[in-house]
Amino acid sequence: MSILSGRQTNAWSDNWCSCSPLRSFISPRAIANAGLNLRSTVADIIDDTGQWKWPQAWFDIFPVLINIPSPHPLVEMADRCSWKDLEGNLCHFRSWEVWNTLRHRGDRVDWVDSIWFSQCIPRHSFHLWLVMNNKLKTQDRMATWEAGSATNLILMCCPLCYHDRDSRDHLFFQCPFATKVWDSVRKMVNMESVNNTWSSVMQWMVQNATARTLDRIVGKILIAATTYYVWQERNNRLFSSVQRTPDMLSHVIISTVRLKIMGFKLGSDRKHRNVLDTWQISMKNLDCDPG
Repeated sequence: MSILSGRQTNAWSDNWCSCSPLRSFISPRAIANAGLNLRSTVADIIDDTGQWKWPQAWFDIFPVLINIPSPHPLVEMADRCSWKDLEGNLCHFRSWEVWNTLRHRGDRVDWVDSIWFSQCIPRHSFHLWLVMNNKLKTQDRMATWEAGSATNLILMCCPLCYHDRDSRDHLFFQCPFATKVWDSVRKMVNMESVNNTWSSVMQWMVQNATARTLDRIVGKILIAATTYYVWQERNNRLFSSVQRTPDMLSHVIISTVRLKIMGFKLGSDRKHRNVLDTWQISMKNLDCDPG
């Protein structure tokens, strides 16, 4: 707690000084014997001269109290919660600061900027993050959980091509259905050199993670959109009667990415014009900066 008036902070239980909480070493009996009570606020234990009201003998019994300077209350201002960040600095209490301090930290991965960037489509990026970490509930992973009967697991097959059990590498994009979709959409971003294996796609993402050129930004958006809609089609076929052909799905992906590009504001760079021509977008339709 940051002490201002001292009236909102419990003197014994709250963390308001370097020795807090004081109840960790001052017993309730000692507090009562000093004529104080467990509900006392910081303001209650400071007299009119700005000195502590606790007994002088406490400084001998609890020498750490010597290190606690008496605050100068600001009567009109309420105490406020503070948080100590990773560097030990006090800052305003916010949920973001708490999470940033408590969260587990792993090594920074080299593909992070190919998923999370200012122009990404958030729901597609979240899905792609699951793909990168192989956390989707694909049949190969479900089999290891022993979900359902052994017969049901044996009968599992990819709902897109009806061959093999689906997995991350199969769906993106070795499945014959997904391969047709990928072959169709990758031409839009000159990614013909990236084949239908996940290792090839991931290699491109790592190499272009920090790229800021329009064609590379669009390429990252396209990969995320393709994985998102292939997974969506896979689920549709499992849980509903809705089915789309590879051409129909490719059209949905291209239309989604094209709509996203139309939200960009670009200069007259010739490279930009080439990308926009590929996507059949007029310069006058652009709104915001992709940089």
